[in-house]
Amino acid sequence: MGLLPLDAAVGVLLLAAIAFAATRSSRRTRSPLVRVIGWALIAGPLPLAVAQHILLSPRQSIDQAAFFAGAAAFAIGALLVLGRDEEDWREEADESSPPWWPAFERDFREYELSSRRRPVVRV
Repeated sequence: MGLLPLDAAVGVLLLAAIAFAATRSSRRTRSPLVRVIGWALIAGPLPLAVAQHILLSPRQSIDQAAFFAGAAAFAIGALLVLGRDEEDWREEADESSPPWWPAFERDFREYELSSRRRPVVRV
C-alpha cells in the first residue's frame, strides 16, 4: 500500500506524456511501421502488467517493475502515434480553396431576402 502514491504519480506523468504527445508537431512524417510499433507499445505491455497483477498476483517488486515498464512503453507508444505532421497540417489548411461554409451562408441569406420580397397574394 506504500507504493500507491508512487503509482498515482506515474499515472499523472503518463497523462502528461499523452497530452504532450497530442499537442506536439513533428517535422518528419511517420511511417506506417512506426505507428504500428507505437500501437503495439500502447496495447501490449501495460494491459499485460494489469492482467498479470489481477490473475497471477506476483511479488510486489515484480508487479511494480511490470507496471513501470508498461507505463513507460505506453508513453513511448503515445509519442509515436499521437501528434501531427506539419506537412499534413499544411495540406488541411490549404488557403487556395475556400471552405464551403461562407458560400453556403451567402446563398442562404440571398434566399432568405428573396423570400421576404415576394408579394403575399391573398385569395
